[in-house]
Order: sequence, then C-alpha cells, then structure tokens
Amino acid sequence: MSHLLSISIGPVQDFIAAARRTADLYAGSQILQKLSKAVAKHLTSNHAELIFPADENADGANKILAEVEGDPKALAEGAKKAAQEALEHLWKKTIESLPESYQSQIDQARAQEQLRSFLEFYAAWVPLPDEEKYPQARRTVERLLAGRKALRDFAPTQQSDDGVPKSPLDPSRAAVIDPRRWAEASVRLPDGSYRPLRIKPTEQLDAISLLKRCYGVLNSDKVVDTRTMARRSWRPEAEPDERYGEDDDHIREPQPYFVILVADGDRMGELIGRQDDPEAHRALSKTLDDFAREAQKIVLEYRGFMVYSGGDDVLAFLPVNQAIACAKDLSKEFRHRVKGTLSAGVAIVHYREPLSISLKNAKEAEKAAKNGGRDALAVALHTRGGIPTTVVRRWDNLRWLELLQSFAQGDLTQGLAYELRELGREWQPEMNVAYLQAEAERILGRKERKNLRLPLFESRQDLLTYADQLVIARFLSGIKTEEKPEVSRA
Repeated sequence: MSHLLSISIGPVQDFIAAARRTADLYAGSQILQKLSKAVAKHLTSNHAELIFPADENADGANKILAEVEGDPKALAEGAKKAAQEALEHLWKKTIESLPESYQSQIDQARAQEQLRSFLEFYAAWVPLPDEEKYPQARRTVERLLAGRKALRDFAPTQQSDDGVPKSPLDPSRAAVIDPRRWAEASVRLPDGSYRPLRIKPTEQLDAISLLKRCYGVLNSDKVVDTRTMARRSWRPEAEPDERYGEDDDHIREPQPYFVILVADGDRMGELIGRQDDPEAHRALSKTLDDFAREAQKIVLEYRGFMVYSGGDDVLAFLPVNQAIACAKDLSKEFRHRVKGTLSAGVAIVHYREPLSISLKNAKEAEKAAKNGGRDALAVALHTRGGIPTTVVRRWDNLRWLELLQSFAQGDLTQGLAYELRELGREWQPEMNVAYLQAEAERILGRKERKNLRLPLFESRQDLLTYADQLVIARFLSGIKTEEKPEVSRA
C-alpha cells in the first residue's frame, strides 16, 4: 500500500543564525542542506517518489514530502540514519583539514556525543489509497507531523562536562576545545595553503560550532564578509581579500553600513493546500526551486551575497545602495514565477555589530512586513547607539527609489527630514490636514529644493512616516562620508 510520508529535519533557524562570522552563517545553511539532501537521496534510492521537493538535489528543503511503498516506518528510520551518517562523515572530512596537533586537542568522545544528539528528525505517515484522496491525506500527515514535533524529545546528552565551559554559540553544549590554545589554528585548503580559523580565547566552541567554523573557512572563497559588503556601496568591485587591516583593528570605513535582507512567501500554506494531486504539488515545488535559483542570480547582480535561498525563503547580504532595487526585483520574480506575493525585511546595520543581533533585526523587519498586511517591504535602520526606525510600505507604493534619486541629485539634506518630523510631532490630531500639507511645503520651499515634490499627506502619521523615510534614505543612498546623521532619540 502507498503511504504519504512527511519528514522534518532540523534544527533550522536557530542553528543557522548561531554564528559570529559570515562564514559560520554560510556553513550553517550549507550543512543543513547537505543533511536534507542525504534524506532525499535515501528516499529516492528506496523507490520513493518525492513530491516536495520534487528534486533530491534541491537546496533548502528541510521538510520533505514523498509517496512511498512498503513500510514507511522502516524507510523513515533509514532516512534518519542516512542523515546522521552524512553529519558524521562531514565532521570527519572537515576536521581532517586541521593539522594533527590540533585534531589531537579535540575532546572526541564529547564531540561524538554532541554529533549523535544534534539532529532533530521527525516523521509521520498516512495511507494513500488513491490520488483523489491526496488533499485530505496531505492535511492529515502534516497535522500528525506538527503534533509529533510539539512532543519533542528531551533525552539528556551525556557530555561528561562537569566544570567544562559552555559554548557561547550554543549554551546547551559544552566546549570540545580549549580556545586559549587555538589562537594560531588554521585549516588546509585544497590548494595546499592554510587559512586561519581566528578563534578567540573566549570562544569555547562545541563540536557543531567547531564544524561550522572549519567548514566556513574551508569555503571562505564563496563568502563575502560584512566589512566588504559595506565597502561595496562606494566600491562595487571590492572583494574580501582587499583588507584595510585585521578584523579587530580600529580603522574606520567611509561607509560602514550594509543590509541584511530576509524574504518569505506570503500564505504559502494556502497555496500548497490548493494543489489537488501530487503532480500539481511537484510542479509547485519545481517552480519554487526555479525561483530560488533565480534569486541567487538577482542577488549577485546587485553585488550581494546569498547566504540561503530555498523555496520561498531568502537570506542575503547587500550593499546599502543596492538593497531596495534588489528586493523589488525579488518580489517581481516571485510574483511572476510563483503567482504569489513576497514580504521582505531589510535591516540597515553596522558591519561591526554582532552578527547575531543584526540577523535578529532583519528577522524583525520581515515580521513587520508580514504584520503590515503582507505583500510589503519593511526597511529598518539600526544605527549604533540610536533608536531603530522602521518604515513599512507595500511594493506598489514604496517611494524609496524617488528619494534615493533626490539624494543623488542633491535635492535632499538631512535637515529637511528632522524639520518635517518635528512638525508632525507638534501637529495636533484635530487640526486640518490641509494646513499640515501647506506647512510641510513651506518648510521644503525654505530649503530651496526645487526638484523635490512632497507626496499628499492624508494624516499626521503619513507625514511622520515620510520623515522617517527621508532619514533612512540617506543611509540607503550609500553616501561616502566620514560622519553619518544621528537618528533622534526623542
């Protein structure tokens, strides 16, 4: 009898985001993809027909749906074993790139225990008597999988870690190295050269974090660091090997901000639910794979770095002055291919800000776009020490590009934004909005910016939002200056 088998592989978001360096972040996404592909390949090698993803080599599919024959429990157990073996093989192959003197310093017993307890693998299955019953069977199996994930497993990990420091990237795991002895540690690249791991004396790395660090450095030729991304707003050709100094020096960048973009398809559950049979679902899966591949091309066109692109999810780094245009093209491509809408969050962050905090800011921006009605772009400015400023607009009413053009033409100064903001704060709700518009026009006229036209304000809040856009637009313009305007704390 045929069964519909649904598998979830994790951890996902927290695992990927637990990173101190861009290479760590990239490594997290790549490792998860390798484990997911190992599961998909095990299923297809046992005559399962993949539905989502439709291709065993698809990137980013941490959730797998397949039509299987025979015993689904045995197949799920085999898939879990395949994922575990893939993780242990990746550990062995990656750690072998370390000099033997450092390999011998790793607490291998604790590392193996952490590798055995790392994987989150959940599976559920239901009979599929015929394809006419597919919609109902899919809803049932997804409900069962959600219930199984809610139960979770909390088996204790025997790490023999009494008195051993915990990992800063994952406090549930103890360190497997003494970082004070790893300051000079490096990995051997395929060309025979060595590249440093840059492990700080306080980085008590667990096995998974050490795997991510080594894997990321081994693949650092594919990674663009945050400093280089900030530099690309005024030097588009900048590459990671062009250094002004070491990562921890005090050299100031002329333009120290870059963008983290997070995008996600809207109401994807509803879209998937409308697929009446496996073939329609496979077609949607292939469409999402095509979008993911095209998204990578779009990000590269704007001199960005794609951290993760799987299905309807995108995580990318971009120069500040390319972020809006790139986000808009991603939205257009998603609408064209998937026939759905995309919500995106753009966080403007300092390249020296801890990566974990900057990623959280980008996630919150994406959430603001979703909460703002979906099919929208949220742009959040996070200056160092300043209060965040966020503006949410729908894709068909962004206003960003015209403001950036005004900055390029010299029609905008930072003073206009703050005067309009002060006007909006002082304006009382019962006062006529037409007078508000007239006063705003008077302020603009005093600035003598002849080529700039204010939009029609329908409310006091509309003016405040526009003033916030002016503040953010200066950062998005990527102007190369030593000093940036401070965002008001009021």
